[in-house]
Amino acid sequence: MDAAHRARPTKQRSVARGMFTRIQSFNESGESKIKDNQLRFNKLPVIFNRYDTVQSRLELSDDTDHTIDRENFENQYYQYEAKFNEIYIL
Repeated sequence: MDAAHRARPTKQRSVARGMFTRIQSFNESGESKIKDNQLRFNKLPVIFNRYDTVQSRLELSDDTDHTIDRENFENQYYQYEAKFNEIYIL
């Protein structure tokens, strides 16, 4: 995939990462209420699927190793989900 065609999925991946980061930052700010956090938490699977779709497209499109990006996002995502569950669910 040439640079011009790679730009769109790369941007879409950044948007998904940004959405996740905003939810995480909102929760960690300490100013939020439980319901606010729960509403945002419910959006996480949509964000993860969006990220996964564009990340998979990038991984399949060229010989560039995108493993580190996926690994970093997944680690951050699952750590946040586990932390949320510890605080609000259990």
